[in-house]
Amino acid sequence: MMQNIVPMDPRRIQLAVCWIALMLMYLLGDVLRLYEKGQAAAYIDGKPMTQTHLMMAAIMMLIPILMALTMVFLPQGFAKWAGIISAIILFIINIFGVAGYSGLFDRMLIVLSLVLNVFTIVWTWLW
Repeated sequence: MMQNIVPMDPRRIQLAVCWIALMLMYLLGDVLRLYEKGQAAAYIDGKPMTQTHLMMAAIMMLIPILMALTMVFLPQGFAKWAGIISAIILFIINIFGVAGYSGLFDRMLIVLSLVLNVFTIVWTWLW
């Protein structure tokens, strides 16, 4: 019989789901932005997105995915601090980007993601 790598408690699963939900919110915003702006979504301040822009977008999307895996598979001490630090970083990045979103759906999603970041920070801290 295979042993668990780390003990699986409900909080680990709840936090992993929070990270998955955050990633899905980011993805939903990106998809809706493509529908709204079409080809214009590939431009930032009137200039085509560079490889650096695309790499940064990929990293932003990878953080919640990697954090969901971290919450389930890595030791609690590491997962706890990685989760708090990652949520704070994403919160700061997104709070500075709020003004750049013109669509109502974008603003709603960014506010919800900020709330989810705060919830994730608190919920992880209390773990």
